[in-house]
Amino acid sequence: MVLVESLVNGLIQGSIYAVFAASFTIIFGVMDIPNMGHAALFAGGAYVYFQVVQLSGLPLAVGILAAILAVALLGAIIERALLAPLYDRDESGYIFGVILVTLGVAQILERAFAQTWGHEPHYLAFGGLHNTPIAFLDTSVTVLELIVFLFALANFAFLYWLINSTTLGLSLRAIVQDRELARMKGVNVRRAFLSAFVLGSAMAAVAGVLNAAMFSLTPTMGFDLLIKAFIIVILGGIGRVFGAMLAGYALGLYEAFAVLTLSSYYIFASEFAVLILFFLVKAVVLRTGTESLTGALRQRVARVRGVR
Repeated sequence: MVLVESLVNGLIQGSIYAVFAASFTIIFGVMDIPNMGHAALFAGGAYVYFQVVQLSGLPLAVGILAAILAVALLGAIIERALLAPLYDRDESGYIFGVILVTLGVAQILERAFAQTWGHEPHYLAFGGLHNTPIAFLDTSVTVLELIVFLFALANFAFLYWLINSTTLGLSLRAIVQDRELARMKGVNVRRAFLSAFVLGSAMAAVAGVLNAAMFSLTPTMGFDLLIKAFIIVILGGIGRVFGAMLAGYALGLYEAFAVLTLSSYYIFASEFAVLILFFLVKAVVLRTGTESLTGALRQRVARVRGVR
């Protein structure tokens, strides 16, 4: 029963990790720079939902739609007004400019959230869905937990269609693979930057609502998650949405099972240990010039045994 509960908890936590990391990697992969204000957009989506549903009394669906649209619009304003003027700078100016601007945006938004809704944690109401159990194997899940999991899967189904079946998705994929070649083939890179930032912002809002539904809502709720998003994106591959999805679920499951034997401090530290191990393994692969870890290990074993 404990293992089944850990599995359920891991899938729920992994759903939030996966959606947030995927939204982060879309912007990171297309623009080549991490959006350091992503955690604030994540919290912003949850606060919009809180305002619309709990303070204004509108339906849940209206709250989710309002969160997506409001944060997507905010993302468009940030990209057009603050980031677009940096695109013509040299490489170092662009990199440091984007990082500093998005860090500044994060600070401004977090303070605005605190001034508007307070520093204290808020809890989202979902019409009793968090108290309605459903039997699952040897345990039970709530309707809200099931909705969070299914909503995350629906989000990735939509992304799969968008990336593989639309002109926008194909343009974003082309830029992630080779920006200059994509530009030569007629892809409007500036428009793609805007689209990626808006899409990533909207997905961050979704992740924020899902996270606040399961836990609580504070102005800085996304800071720890942003750190984990870096781990997930590196493991899954920068710009690879479904790599981020798999790595996000893997991290959620790891934490859910690791908590049975480790304290939260050691779990967090072990995640960075996994990241270091990943870099070491990647260095071995690159040094041997092979395309896979298996090939690299075979070459190492062959050298040790003196086989050529």
